[in-house]
Amino acid sequence: MADEKPRSIDDRPDDEIAKTLDKYDLHNDPDDMPAPTAPDVAALTQWRVAKCLLRLRDQINAKFPDRDKGSDGTIGDQAHCPGRSDHCPNINDGGVGVVTGMDITHDPAHGLVAGEIAEKLRLSRDPRIKYIISNRRIANFQPLDGQPAFAWRPYTGSNPHEKHFHISVKPGKTGPGGYDTTTDWSI
Repeated sequence: MADEKPRSIDDRPDDEIAKTLDKYDLHNDPDDMPAPTAPDVAALTQWRVAKCLLRLRDQINAKFPDRDKGSDGTIGDQAHCPGRSDHCPNINDGGVGVVTGMDITHDPAHGLVAGEIAEKLRLSRDPRIKYIISNRRIANFQPLDGQPAFAWRPYTGSNPHEKHFHISVKPGKTGPGGYDTTTDWSI
């Protein structure tokens, strides 16, 4: 697994920016945390990606080595962060902001069918998963809107998530559901 060192909050490489964010769609998940307050944001001078998401991306890259990564992304651009999205480094881990959301590109030409990977993740009920968005659907780790945990519900955000799937992980750091837990994902 690539173990990423924290980066300056101003260092957002093109290959990490979540390219599909728009001002109207920050995933609209009911469990999204409120935007951090000014002192919280000021304290975060560096950021990194949750280690479990890096592990998932490494597994996907190994399984689909020639896949397109055009819609991949972790951190939001400066127009979106600070903000509520899990693409923003809102988790404060010792002064380093942690990004807990990631997009993976749909590339059926190279074997990666985003909806199929999203479905495998949903069915795994991995304790790290907060929610998954794919093909106008969202599945959350807890019951919502009269649906059981991990049931697909309609997703009405402005980005239908047809060119990638999105996964967000829970904000806790350790344990089986921790964002830095690097056990393999069921994909």
